[in-house]
Amino acid sequence: MVNDRGSIKWTSLMLPEHVELLKTIWSEDKRARKPYLDEQELEVINNQMMEAYQEIRLIKLIYYYDGKMLETIGTIKKFDQRSQKVLLKDIDEELLSIPFQAIYRIE
Repeated sequence: MVNDRGSIKWTSLMLPEHVELLKTIWSEDKRARKPYLDEQELEVINNQMMEAYQEIRLIKLIYYYDGKMLETIGTIKKFDQRSQKVLLKDIDEELLSIPFQAIYRIE
């Protein structure tokens, strides 16, 4: 079996600009795509958020931001219908503003 290092072996022959371009292409390749949620899944998420808000319950919110799936734990403080965002106070007492469209799952 051949032990090939791929394009790494050619980086010494490339211009620094080419190496940087390859790094950005590789990092974009690792980015997560925003998951698609149908209407039923969105309705379930909406119901879970309303219950957690009314009961002042601690939740784990998983959301999409800048090519990554992030998660945070906290309580919902406010729904902003005008800007389509939810205001969440996390366990470090920081306020996070998360768009409704970015929310993927609530636990």
